[in-house]
Amino acid sequence: MGRTARALKAAVQVVFYAGIVALLASRIVSAGISHDENQFIAPGQLLAYDGLLPYVDYPYTHMPYSIALYALSAAASNYDFLAGRLANGVLWLGCILLMVKVARLLSAESEPAERAVSWARLVWEGSLVYIFVNHGPALFILRAALNHSLATFFSLLALWLFIRGLTKPGLPNSAVLWSGACIAAAALTRFNFASLFLVLLVCWLIHAVWLGAGHPGRILLTYAGGALAASLPALALAALAPRQFYYGNLVYIRLNTIYYQEQLHKQGMTLASKLSLFWGSISPRPLDLLLYSVLILASAWGLWRAMRKRSINGLAALAAAGMAGALWLSAFAPTPSLAHYFSAPLPFLFVLLMGFGIPIGRATQTVRALGTIGVWIAALVSITPRTPAAALAVLGSSAGWPPIQLHEFALGLRQHVPAGRILTLQPMVPLEAGYDVYPFTATGPFSWRTSPLLTAERRIEYEVTSPEELEAVLQDSPPNGILIDFEAPNAGFGRQDVGGLERPFSEYARLHGYEAVHLSLAYWSRGLTLWIRP
Repeated sequence: MGRTARALKAAVQVVFYAGIVALLASRIVSAGISHDENQFIAPGQLLAYDGLLPYVDYPYTHMPYSIALYALSAAASNYDFLAGRLANGVLWLGCILLMVKVARLLSAESEPAERAVSWARLVWEGSLVYIFVNHGPALFILRAALNHSLATFFSLLALWLFIRGLTKPGLPNSAVLWSGACIAAAALTRFNFASLFLVLLVCWLIHAVWLGAGHPGRILLTYAGGALAASLPALALAALAPRQFYYGNLVYIRLNTIYYQEQLHKQGMTLASKLSLFWGSISPRPLDLLLYSVLILASAWGLWRAMRKRSINGLAALAAAGMAGALWLSAFAPTPSLAHYFSAPLPFLFVLLMGFGIPIGRATQTVRALGTIGVWIAALVSITPRTPAAALAVLGSSAGWPPIQLHEFALGLRQHVPAGRILTLQPMVPLEAGYDVYPFTATGPFSWRTSPLLTAERRIEYEVTSPEELEAVLQDSPPNGILIDFEAPNAGFGRQDVGGLERPFSEYARLHGYEAVHLSLAYWSRGLTLWIRP
């Protein structure tokens, strides 16, 4: 009977997660396309097709490790953008499975208890996983080809390694080394995840000092050794292009703040407005208020259990809460702070909620039932998911998928420009069809729109191209086509300059006798303009 029950539970989980895969896929293929995605897809294409490296061959304004992911996806398929989105979805599936694994470890005092998963826990886990993939702020990062998924995956893996390492005799052990490597990989994918490095190090040291599990100095060296090993590719890039690395990860951040100040941006510019932005984003959703309440409770409970009771389970909860809290605090660091930055702690908050058998583990069945009902009510008020059938219906026809529409549009450019180089602030589009592009456009509008804020001398030092250098850059290799209007609805170089970022491109086209052709793209209602070299 026991074997039959285990087989049935395994089958139910396989069917459920197959449904989650289908749901993620439907989100991925049906979502509109953001210009934020270009700055990750295009560098991956440039690495896969031309061997071009960030910082070394073009300005890049993020940490570099997500480029490898999108280079692999571009090399694996001719549908570069769709493949990048799907790779992102696979990583999010990995994140969800890690969330479940970590939550089970948090809710169990020992590993054997994790293997005996009750039907009640399966229902609880499944409910929260379904809520997570329908959670509004989470949807933004779940369905877009950004760098969040890889950073989150590495950090959840580091947390899982940490909790597993707590149960192994003697420190340091391999979990210390690999957790340090994973945290470094997360930080070198998305900069704000560097805040997790100190959180996990402190937790390892607490384990060594308070619980007497090992020598703190050896733990520090092992942890740092893992982080150093994972950092070697980034250190190599920094060594090859130190000024460009400095520009992309420090100077650009300051320039971006100045750019938003000149645009008279109101939200997220001061601490007060950042707090207001955060509160405004969570206050309409009772579920979010619950998640942050759980963060506070789990932090206090984990600290008390780790310090007073010397509990491994309490230290594990403290680590999970610390990582959620660090990512929440790091969302306030950029200026402006944007609402989607607060999506970073969400997977860890759901882990805490999912494993929140922690402080009420010995509570009565009535308390557990009331708590579960309360979470479901909060979720129903906070999310408005379509029925699974409606969400999955989009998988039946690929013609309506924006990634497919982009691919067909890119191939259709050959009717007008048979081959050559295309200038555009959305280079992932011509790269999809095998055209050459100008590497300075790899980040799309971002480095371009802040370039006038640098002096001419600084632009030379950082190898940044601005409108002032455009003519000289194009002189030796003029574009065969110039594709514009992707930035038509967005802010330009200054105030009251909507759509102005592409004006230097159209001015160059007119000056050099290019002919304009107006094109339509199914998911882009405004239409696009292709300037063709005579």
